Amino acid sequence: MMIRRAAIQDLEQIMQIYARAVQYMHASGNPNQWVEGYPSRALIEEDIARGVSYVVDRDGVIEAVFSYIEGEDPTYRQIGQGMWRTNGSYGTVHRLASAGRLRGVAGICFSWCAEQAKMHGCSSLRADTHQDNRIMQHLLQKNGFVYCGVIHLANGAPRLAFERAAVAPEGVNPGMPQQKQKGDGRGYGIASLILGIVSVLLFCTCINWVTGILAIIFGIIQITKNKEHGLAIGGIITAAISMVLSVVLYLAMWFGMTNAGITYEDLLYDQYDDSYDSDGSDAWYDGDGNGSYDGGGNDGWYDDGGNDGWYDGGGNDGWYDGDGSGGYDYYNDPYDYFRDYYDVQEPGGNQFM
Repeated sequence: MMIRRAAIQDLEQIMQIYARAVQYMHASGNPNQWVEGYPSRALIEEDIARGVSYVVDRDGVIEAVFSYIEGEDPTYRQIGQGMWRTNGSYGTVHRLASAGRLRGVAGICFSWCAEQAKMHGCSSLRADTHQDNRIMQHLLQKNGFVYCGVIHLANGAPRLAFERAAVAPEGVNPGMPQQKQKGDGRGYGIASLILGIVSVLLFCTCINWVTGILAIIFGIIQITKNKEHGLAIGGIITAAISMVLSVVLYLAMWFGMTNAGITYEDLLYDQYDDSYDSDGSDAWYDGDGNGSYDGGGNDGWYDDGGNDGWYDGGGNDGWYDGDGSGGYDYYNDPYDYFRDYYDVQEPGGNQFM
């Protein structure tokens, strides 16, 4: 396989390739780029006569055709919404089309043109395409071209302009921000970051922390460094595994509680609980044994047993009791601390009143 100048005897094959390219553009959502018979037979004959038409020849069969022209292109003199990356001489690729049989043939053509531009002292390689030609835009970016702005053809039609440096960076225009060429996967990075955060928030085991944090790190690297998006895809997979694990574990807990007859109410201050369980000797709001807010003996808060601390009915209590040296009780006692119903009736009772 080789790239050579097109000859007049190649014209029929070349026109068949261009006809196929027009059909493919229409089928892929780009019906407005090559219209009204463009590129015409006369134009291709002119390219051949000028020696700027080239073909990819594989054993006598033409796999692709393009025009490569060095020197100033009149339509590139003015560029809007941006600027060219270089100010030096350049080569231009026009009318690239493939027969559709050889994968990667566009990359072969671009590499050959860049090499020619470099050999002939050009600073860069330029090309343009229609805004609806998503396929060519992708191919250009994949092969090292950077979007620079919008140019207009001789008939006034707008085209997206791209440029690829052909020589060392000294030819680069310092006023043009350099766009990163690796990765093109910020969306993957954002997805990895978000899924990682969700995974951490759904924490169920230590594995979630590890996988979630890894996904966050991968996402940040992808967004800030614009690395190949395989790294971010790894983060997405890692976070997804973590989230699935969380869901499985939560479901297992739910089924386990259901089978054991434990309800949600059993988890918070149930009738008999000690610390979120369902037996006696409870700590809070229970109905039996050594707790508080319960009705058993020796309790701490609001119970009915003796020797209690607060709001109970036993003797020797501290507050709101019904007997002994407490306060707010129902009996007059000289040792009460706060006024009660009977303390005002006898001397030496309540300290307040």
